[in-house]
Amino acid sequence: MGRKNRESEGRSRAGARAGLMAMLMAGAAGFSGAMAQDAGTMGGVSLTAIAGGSAVVAVIGLVLIGALASPRLKSSSLFNRLFVVVAVTAGFFSAISSAIGFGLITSQESADIFRNSILPPAFGVFVFCLAVAIWVGGADFVRHRDWFRGLKASFLGDIVFFIERAVKLFIIVPLLATILFFVSTWTTVVGIGGVDAVRHTYSFEIDRLAAECAGITAWRQRDFLAREDLRLSVGDVTRVADAERRGGSQSGSRGDGAVTEYITGLANWYEGLLASVDAIIAEQEASANNPYDQDTCARHTDELKKKLAQNAYDNVDRWNREFETAFNDFAAVINLSRRDKRVERLLDQQLDAFARANPKPSDGRVSDRQREAIDAYAAEVESALQSTIRSQKLQKPEPPLKSAAELSPARGLDIFREIFNPPPPPEEPEKVSRAQSVVDSEFIPGLSTITPRDAVLKNASIFSDVWALAISWDYAPYILMLAFLFFPSAERAAGYKD
Repeated sequence: MGRKNRESEGRSRAGARAGLMAMLMAGAAGFSGAMAQDAGTMGGVSLTAIAGGSAVVAVIGLVLIGALASPRLKSSSLFNRLFVVVAVTAGFFSAISSAIGFGLITSQESADIFRNSILPPAFGVFVFCLAVAIWVGGADFVRHRDWFRGLKASFLGDIVFFIERAVKLFIIVPLLATILFFVSTWTTVVGIGGVDAVRHTYSFEIDRLAAECAGITAWRQRDFLAREDLRLSVGDVTRVADAERRGGSQSGSRGDGAVTEYITGLANWYEGLLASVDAIIAEQEASANNPYDQDTCARHTDELKKKLAQNAYDNVDRWNREFETAFNDFAAVINLSRRDKRVERLLDQQLDAFARANPKPSDGRVSDRQREAIDAYAAEVESALQSTIRSQKLQKPEPPLKSAAELSPARGLDIFREIFNPPPPPEEPEKVSRAQSVVDSEFIPGLSTITPRDAVLKNASIFSDVWALAISWDYAPYILMLAFLFFPSAERAAGYKD
């Protein structure tokens, strides 16, 4: 009766320890999987970080005490007990990082309690139980003889048992560990490096947009050149009108005649055109997105980098949406500036209306020589304006840079095809004449959105250390398990060895 009571009490204590471990495990996974916002700080340290760290220490301490002091392991060697500690701790760490990765994959921006708060920690507990079952249970499975039990302790029996252990260690356990790779290692990599991989892609996109903005800002300086050309033209035509009035430089007769009057009218027309161009430029310079100022590019770029650096784990969908909105808004501003040709179109319209805006005097008022002088000077002014417009049109913006999605469009399973069957190198593109219609149809693409799970695959070479860490993290117990093959007596404590 006493023996039964002791066994019942032992089972109760074991059940209590298991229940406590499960509770701590679920709570610690919940800190990561739910990605709760900080509730406050204590001495400059967030309360969430304190609570999460306390849960980690509590679980590891419980595992360590349980492995070193548990009466169930009294016949186990120190190596075997520490192996249990390593295996359980590895499972715990895998559970935390997998819960983070699973949360990044399944979370919603909306208040979805099931997907945002329940699924990630539940998945973390599942990964923990799976890892413990594979490593701790697998080690126990390897140590015990299942085949040819009828063979007594002998040389042949030891050889058969060695072969059995080798089969279990190198075939059975790796097959079971394959499940852990797809369930835990994959989500661990997403949890540790997924957001950083997305940031890497988005940093490339920010640099692309900054380069586009700088190029468009440089291209828009042509408006200042057109304005300066008009300002000089006003001065030139005014001087010609004065010279005609004082000495008849164009017609040969001084005074305020028809030629002087016509050239003075041209000067006034030029002044009006200059005032219109000044108004267009001044309006854009006063806007929040001044296309002529490099500070506009720097300000928007800095804002995007700040958004990129914000905490994505609170709600990755909201973080992604807010960054995408800001990025595409900036791209729309650059595209609008790229298509803004008001100065060029104004000059075109004024050239078409040149004769109507500057009517020549009727034949009855001017002599043949004055007619020739007026026609010759009008042709010179018209030719100069055509030259200004031609210079405007010849200055075309550079072709848009390719986005990350255009350079590497593969997503999902297509990424694996791209890795194992890379596409042939791109051929030299044919030179296409960039007619005005082609330039007008060009646009700067928006953000190349990508998920954390796709980002860690596409940037696997850059985040190879994260992959190595996750694999080492998950499979360190397997390396220790190999000792059971070559040193079977190391699993038993002194007094329990063969």
